[in-house]
Amino acid sequence: IPKFRVWLPDFNQMLRVKALVFEKDKTRCVCGYSFDFYLEDENATIMQSTGIRDTNGQEIFEGDIVRQTRTQPTTENEIIIGVVTMLEGAWLIVNDGDQLASALWSETDINEIIGNIYENDLLEVADEK
Repeated sequence: IPKFRVWLPDFNQMLRVKALVFEKDKTRCVCGYSFDFYLEDENATIMQSTGIRDTNGQEIFEGDIVRQTRTQPTTENEIIIGVVTMLEGAWLIVNDGDQLASALWSETDINEIIGNIYENDLLEVADEK
């Protein structure tokens, strides 16, 4: 079952989506018992879960800023920081439009969420870590 979250810049809030209701010409986003709205009426950005959890057990969503430590046995540990994006059917870590990792998921790589593009500046977060 796909999971989603939504960023509402007018409220400066990231909310978990409980349900998406597809009506005749609009999509209703239900985020709680008393909070729902039509996506078409709001300045909202919806993001899908990758289905992957980071090293701390947090679910990774599209738009998250992830630090990936590549620990493949044939190379030294390499650190890649980028934004999780779906490209050509695969979840990738991307920075400035360049593909930095072939895939978000790997048995040998360690991923850690360090922010997201809506609440954090990628360069500021990378400098802090």
